[in-house]
Amino acid sequence: MVLLPGYVVSEIGSGSLVAGEPTADEDNLAVLALGPDAERPTHVLVFEVAAGARLHRDAETVALLASVVADRLDASLARAPRRPGALRPSAALVRERRLLQGLLEAGASVHEALTLDQVLERVAGILGDAGGFDTIVVYILEMATGLLHPRAIIGVDEPQAKRMRATPLALADYLPLMQPAMRISRSFLFDHRKHAIPQGSVLDVALSVPEMPQDWRPGQWHPMDSLTIPLDLGQGQTLGLIALDRPRDRRYPDLATIRALELFADQCAAAISRAELHSHMEELVSTDPLTGLHNRRALAETITNDLARADRGGHPYSLLFCDLDHFKEVNDRWGHTVGDQVLQQVANVLRQRLRRGDFAARYGGDEFVVLLPDTSQAAAALVAEELRQRVSEALTPRRTTVSIGAAQAAPGASDWAELVAMADSAMYRAKKNGRNRVGTSTDPAAKTDAAAHRPSPII
Repeated sequence: MVLLPGYVVSEIGSGSLVAGEPTADEDNLAVLALGPDAERPTHVLVFEVAAGARLHRDAETVALLASVVADRLDASLARAPRRPGALRPSAALVRERRLLQGLLEAGASVHEALTLDQVLERVAGILGDAGGFDTIVVYILEMATGLLHPRAIIGVDEPQAKRMRATPLALADYLPLMQPAMRISRSFLFDHRKHAIPQGSVLDVALSVPEMPQDWRPGQWHPMDSLTIPLDLGQGQTLGLIALDRPRDRRYPDLATIRALELFADQCAAAISRAELHSHMEELVSTDPLTGLHNRRALAETITNDLARADRGGHPYSLLFCDLDHFKEVNDRWGHTVGDQVLQQVANVLRQRLRRGDFAARYGGDEFVVLLPDTSQAAAALVAEELRQRVSEALTPRRTTVSIGAAQAAPGASDWAELVAMADSAMYRAKKNGRNRVGTSTDPAAKTDAAAHRPSPII
């Protein structure tokens, strides 16, 4: 029977217990089916790839394969004789089928998300809802540093979650939970009855360990247990890890359960890879290539949204307009290479000083704009003064100073161009007063000059 272009379905007798995993020759995709006694496999459906066809691994195809398996197995079990005293066929089979179907059906929504955070939140949510775990942490591996960043956390109280996010865990420090002896299929089951965390390991303080349930019984899942599923793209490319804890049925997962979770993790890895690529492309579009700061396009989007948010919440919102002093002379005398180095150093000063939630952009040439949410003009002037001083003291190739104008948005303001013009005019006043200074839009002359220095629209 031809299922899809490239797939042929055939039945074989008892065989290896595999679930959604390529066979050894990489030419077939076999799916586990349990027999009538729920213990001994009597049927395995093997999906053979036709000559020259490509093996599909997307969620839609795998879900269709699982559906065919389920239908074939239902028919087989209906015909199979029941042995006296045999377990009901639905006990383990229905549980595994529901798990696989739930994960695959919900997994389709993972591919609809665009941003990495959206993908990870959906992954964690599905593992909680369809996977049956109450505690889920999705770690993303930063290849340059080898650090695991917990980007999605469910089932951990906020103080602990905040601590985990603030202290990324080195992959090398996580390896005690991923020893060869713990391996089941491609995952790692840390069973406290068989293994122990090395004394003095950072895992003692880096991980969240649930409290012991009052009605816990020996043989049930223990708070020290954990299941780790790598997020792999193949060919040794690891994107991160999924750490699972507190299964709601308090059972240790069997092989079929783990392989169903791995099949879902493979979908997640593909979705994460796409989201990271999308994020990278978005970053390229919104980043100034020389300084690494945001560009004018990103500034336009951010300031528009920020002004609306500040107006709704009744919070102050300020902007700094920065312009380097005598920068043309630097380029003319020392060359554009030195000029570029000066711009990069100033950008570094901005990055180092700004708070979480602040925003810095290169406006053009030697001009920079800084957005300061929840900041009054008086507070913005203090930030500007600190930036001015840091720029003048920075170890740039040539000593550089900056003039900065500060302005606060009026209540109900929605015109970002007016706010930029106010800060721009205040900056010009600072230059007229001797440069290397901070001006504010409360200066009488700054208000008068605002219209004359109104900036062109950001495109």
